Amino acid sequence: MPNWCIGDVWVKGKPKNVEKFVKLFLFDNSRTKKRYFARSFIHESLKDFKEEYKDELKVGEICFGVDFAWSCWSCLIDGYPQDSKGKCPELKNICKELKVNVEIKTEKCGLGFEELVRCSNKGELDYQEMAMKTYKCSCGNEQWIESSRDVEDTECYECEKVCKWKEVKEK
Repeated sequence: MPNWCIGDVWVKGKPKNVEKFVKLFLFDNSRTKKRYFARSFIHESLKDFKEEYKDELKVGEICFGVDFAWSCWSCLIDGYPQDSKGKCPELKNICKELKVNVEIKTEKCGLGFEELVRCSNKGELDYQEMAMKTYKCSCGNEQWIESSRDVEDTECYECEKVCKWKEVKEK
């Protein structure tokens, strides 16, 4: 069982190509596919997804959530795609093929890292991995907090309260 890396995916391009891109993810009701993004899951049926995002799909610009097994890097860039014997394409090749622009932001709180991936419709890939900052709660608990979250509104996993956080500086 993998540790989930939670992400948001933004895609922009011609509506039919954006829909083709979306269909490469694994949905709850996915049957065996000839081609798919490795270990990259959308936890609803494709039918429900298309209904929920019908307006965005019509204009060819969409943002949606995806769970990646371990990391976006290993699922879409380097790792599973190379071991899949051609079943699982690399992000850069799909962006170029479908002429879509993609941005993916992920967070993996259990291991304290975030990813930012950008890929142009020409297949130009930019990947960044950042360590999350560690904060200490007034109860003494230390935890990673993702950069997209407002620290002042973050609940502590230990005391389950919104507390006064102090950033822990690396030694």
